[in-house]
Amino acid sequence: MIVVAGADLDGLNVSASGYVSGVVENGGKCTFAFTRPEHRVESSRDAVANVADTTCGFVQLPIDQFTKGTWQVVLTYTSGNLTLTSPPTDLEIP
Repeated sequence: MIVVAGADLDGLNVSASGYVSGVVENGGKCTFAFTRPEHRVESSRDAVANVADTTCGFVQLPIDQFTKGTWQVVLTYTSGNLTLTSPPTDLEIP
């Protein structure tokens, strides 16, 4: 599940955060994929077990990697044979 995704107020970066519900484990990988037609930007990080879920933490990418307009961000969690993908979330790059 994506908690937050959008352009930072200072206009310098695009940030996203999320977690995996129903899974509590270390060692998985979280990948945030930002897409729009003919463009894709990704950032991955290690997942960390929390009390009731697995956190994917926070990613921040320079806004110059993005073009203006509407993007979709999807969070994918992989661990062993398990792959979970969030529903897409829209974000606007000003």
